[in-house]
Amino acid sequence: MELTSTAVLLFFLIFWTVLYIINHNKDKLGINLDLKTYMGIFGILRTQLGMNIIKKLGKYSIWQKLAYLSIPVCVVISIYTFYAFILSTVGLFDGTVEKEAAKPIIFLFGSTIPWIPGILAIIIGVTIHELSHGIVAASFGQKIKSSGLLLALGIPMGAFVELGDEFKDSKPKIRGAIAAAGPISNVLVFFLVLFAMPYFTGMNSKLTITDVLEDTPAYGIIFEGDVIYSINGKMVNSLNDFYDAVGDIQPEQTVELVVLRNNEVNSYYITTSEEGKMGIVSEPSKTVMYILQTFYWTSLLNMLLGFFNLLPAAPLDGYHIWMALPDAIRDFRKNNWFVSKIANLVGFVISERNLNSISIFVWLAILASMIYSFI
Repeated sequence: MELTSTAVLLFFLIFWTVLYIINHNKDKLGINLDLKTYMGIFGILRTQLGMNIIKKLGKYSIWQKLAYLSIPVCVVISIYTFYAFILSTVGLFDGTVEKEAAKPIIFLFGSTIPWIPGILAIIIGVTIHELSHGIVAASFGQKIKSSGLLLALGIPMGAFVELGDEFKDSKPKIRGAIAAAGPISNVLVFFLVLFAMPYFTGMNSKLTITDVLEDTPAYGIIFEGDVIYSINGKMVNSLNDFYDAVGDIQPEQTVELVVLRNNEVNSYYITTSEEGKMGIVSEPSKTVMYILQTFYWTSLLNMLLGFFNLLPAAPLDGYHIWMALPDAIRDFRKNNWFVSKIANLVGFVISERNLNSISIFVWLAILASMIYSFI
């Protein structure tokens, strides 16, 4: 049975309704879910799972060193992100960037982002981001108030970690290290998944024709539902096989395409277009497609989550990381006159006042971009 966006939404709506009723009648039922709801739509479900993970992993001091090393890396990424943010904002209003790019991710589900892979990608991204904050904070001996799940109409949107008051009162460098842990973990996931994807495109799967473009060489010869058997004598049992088979095809070349249609093997000779295309669109099995889509969106959304959080705007992580930069520079060469002067200069340029001004600019630009994207 194919999962549709309507079926997914209906499932989570029923799940949310049950949770909501149980939580509303928890005294009568004697069940305490530790669920806090907002406007009947959003919810925070506190659990002990995240706390246990943080407790086990947060006892190692190695996280402190890795987090300190992440600060300069995050600053470099933050500079690029801020530059790209300004270019994309200007491009949106002068028409060189499509309005769709400025819409919040939630509005892209069901059209651009498939439901199941998209939700899994967000859960993975947000959960890793928050747990990384919590683990590094715990390694500094800071108290973690709570942890749990973020819900929107029952749809899990990832985990959250509530840091203690020690975070606000700690030194800028420690705040920066804890803040850097979240986005740098998302960036690492982005690269890991990106490098892992080619291995999964080699999974055995039949490739079914899902569309044949009009006015192309294959139109009227190949039909939707045909299964690719071989191309120029090369068997096609995976996406990698398909890429290998079509990789050498030249413009206006005659290609032998063998397909399975109604349990029969049919061979056709098709001359490609001037661009070297036959005009067919194919997909692997639903299972493989879900896996590949989950990997793709996990990679992309982790990159977006990590990069966005590195914008130098409060309360994003980038704000705390920039505030920590002067101390990080001083510690690079302690008691060094030249390094100290550079740290003082950096501290003057990225003062709290200047960062607050940048924060206002960033959020106003984001708000204006979102409004403009719906006009």
